[in-house]
Amino acid sequence: MSSPTATPVLRPIGPVDLAAERAQLGPALEEAMLRVLRSGQYILGPEVEAFEKSFAAFCGVPHAGVAVANGTDALVVALRAACVVPGDHVVTAPFTFFASAGAIAWLGAIPRLADVELDTGLMDLDKAAAVCDSKTTAILPVHLYGQMVDMKGYRALCDKRGISLVEDCAQSHGASRDGVNCGQLGDAAAFSFYPTKNLGACGEGGMVLSRHEKVVAKARRVREHGSPVRYTHTELGTNSRMQGLQGAALNCKLPYLAGWNARRAAIAARYDAALKGTKSVLPLVRRPNSVHVYHQYTVRIVGDVTREAVLERLKAQQIFAQIHYPSPVHLQEAAKPWGYGPGDFPNAERLAKEVVCLPVHPFLTDAEVDRVAEQLMLAADGR
Repeated sequence: MSSPTATPVLRPIGPVDLAAERAQLGPALEEAMLRVLRSGQYILGPEVEAFEKSFAAFCGVPHAGVAVANGTDALVVALRAACVVPGDHVVTAPFTFFASAGAIAWLGAIPRLADVELDTGLMDLDKAAAVCDSKTTAILPVHLYGQMVDMKGYRALCDKRGISLVEDCAQSHGASRDGVNCGQLGDAAAFSFYPTKNLGACGEGGMVLSRHEKVVAKARRVREHGSPVRYTHTELGTNSRMQGLQGAALNCKLPYLAGWNARRAAIAARYDAALKGTKSVLPLVRRPNSVHVYHQYTVRIVGDVTREAVLERLKAQQIFAQIHYPSPVHLQEAAKPWGYGPGDFPNAERLAKEVVCLPVHPFLTDAEVDRVAEQLMLAADGR
């Protein structure tokens, strides 16, 4: 008598695979960590200094970066270094992680929001220009999901108005557009190295880059209590210094970033091909002349089936997609003082109801990518 055929066990497919990343790095990561432990230089130190130089070179920026404790601190320090002060108006997007606007408000400045493009989720340049007023001192565009905004257009707008341009690069390590790298054209740029980013630390980390030496010098002062020399404080700052362990980890990982980004792009191309022609699943658009690094591969669910039903179907198949972001910035409780309400930014509100981010980390196999695409189409068609 033959035994019944066992149901195959599906390997879970999630948004990241840190174990696979760790395996690829091998003993080099442990050795880097041990160097820091043996040195006793746990805050800043040579590992952090080396990463500040190597990451700036990777981005094509002339001055070494300013490594800080996390991505949110990077935004705050970058805005301060670009001379944003309390009462200023700073234009940013309503469809992003809250930290983009929150960093502006934390400084006592006022976020002024401009709606995004429906097909990309990127802040609309014309709408940003229309929001600028006599109190606007900076624009903070967000390079969303791994794709850059039109930085040449934003640079021209800021130069015309005589205001600062600060880039939110938390999701775009290695991206470029129209021949310009992420972090190159802004007066300051803020990066996050949260573990799930394209380049992630073994904990928290962030960096400020600038092509202007004065901005870099100010950022260095701001991250250490406004102190250019120990026990001398020329301005109010904060305490936001990268740990040596994180600098060592990031130094170890940086040589892999270009390859990891290339694999993400290959996965995205495979999704594009699989989803081509479907009416209920619309991938967000990649703009021409863009190197998209696909921190997220994002689609819109626009059919008769609800997004929640699609996510439940995927979960039942051990596929764990995510929503980035389920609520736009202006509808958050903390945003009420800024005076916005439902209907003010229709594209941001629509995207918040429709987007699903599929697994796109560089350790997925082609078979896993195909499985995700197949199950997504079945779920979106209600089958």
